[in-house]
Amino acid sequence: MNPNQSILNVVTVLILLCLLSACVTPNAPEQKAICSGENDDMTQCHFYDRHTPYMRSKIGAQRNKALPQTSSMGHTYLMYAGQAQQALHLPQNIRLSVGDRLNIQILNGQEFSGNVEVNNDGYIYLPYLAPIHAKGLDVQELSGKIKQHLVQEQFMLKNTVRLTITPLKWAPVDITVSGGVFEPGQHQINKKSDLEIIDDDGDHSGDQASQRNIAAALRSSGGVRPDANIAEVMVIRGQHSFTLDLSGVIHGYPVPSMTLMSGDHIHVPQHDYFDDALARPSQITAPGIRVFLSNLTQPASSNSQSAVDTDATRFPYGTRLLNGAIAANCVGGAQSTNASRHLLLITKNPLTAQVDVVERSMDELIRHSWETGMNPILMPGDGIACYDSRVTNIREIARAITEVLVPATLLELL
Repeated sequence: MNPNQSILNVVTVLILLCLLSACVTPNAPEQKAICSGENDDMTQCHFYDRHTPYMRSKIGAQRNKALPQTSSMGHTYLMYAGQAQQALHLPQNIRLSVGDRLNIQILNGQEFSGNVEVNNDGYIYLPYLAPIHAKGLDVQELSGKIKQHLVQEQFMLKNTVRLTITPLKWAPVDITVSGGVFEPGQHQINKKSDLEIIDDDGDHSGDQASQRNIAAALRSSGGVRPDANIAEVMVIRGQHSFTLDLSGVIHGYPVPSMTLMSGDHIHVPQHDYFDDALARPSQITAPGIRVFLSNLTQPASSNSQSAVDTDATRFPYGTRLLNGAIAANCVGGAQSTNASRHLLLITKNPLTAQVDVVERSMDELIRHSWETGMNPILMPGDGIACYDSRVTNIREIARAITEVLVPATLLELL
């Protein structure tokens, strides 16, 4: 082989190593970072380099917005038609829905008594009586309508009617949820599993509507997002609207309760910023999230070796980027060869409905892990991709070139 040709080949290989070793993460824009703090229109920002804080917000990343102060006690009011505000904690405010099963007992009127169920049209049927509309009524209102029917049909005298109504089964109900939740839309709550139905022997006098509340409705919608305004959650029922303060779920003071009925609509207002205090497991937030990981880095050279499986991709709600990187085995190894790794976070900002890409240096991420903008909270469906250090890249490039040069040399192609 010509010595000059050999020298030329060596120089070519070195140039390739220098060029390829820089290809660690996507190149940052040559101009100023497009998502810098001076850019107030966050909907135009999609890539955040390693030095730019990432704040899920509609306002500038460097603009500090004070969080509103919540009241010390929860409140719940009924507001419609100029009527005075009325508390909703009383049992008689539990409204009947389609599928609810009741036991009605009339004193000295056993022929009118029995178990009934609210049908799809909202009516119940008692022997010898005309259909009685029950949907949307509470137990006390239904009792009054039954008494009225008995007196009008001249079956009993007005002052002699005595009856009791016992709820036997609270049926599943369909509700709709909108606003600051992860999965808005129509959902069914209070639906019992097959095992619960089998284990229920019916040896009781009533049923607790434990899953016909606001918390169950919000959980069925994936939980509230960190931009939710839980101090002003609205429940719309026909022409009536209710406002509830659920801040006590997070801050620990009493929370108002309300039993939902079929057709109720829950709307969760939204802030223009994320409140990190809402990013934790609770009755109204998601208990956990699923994150997609890619770890093709040393010391684990493949996902199978790094144990990235269904368990590793599930995190408690509120987990931050650094914890996700640790779970993906992106942190650790020999400091001289595995330091200075990089990672990318691919996340969808619910406030802007845009997919954002966040680049972070592992060293800087560890040093600034206490900063929310540098170490953001993971959201459901986020993706994390880890990249090797420059030293590891050079080694892998040299190995790849060697695998090409050695056979070529043996074949006298060089």
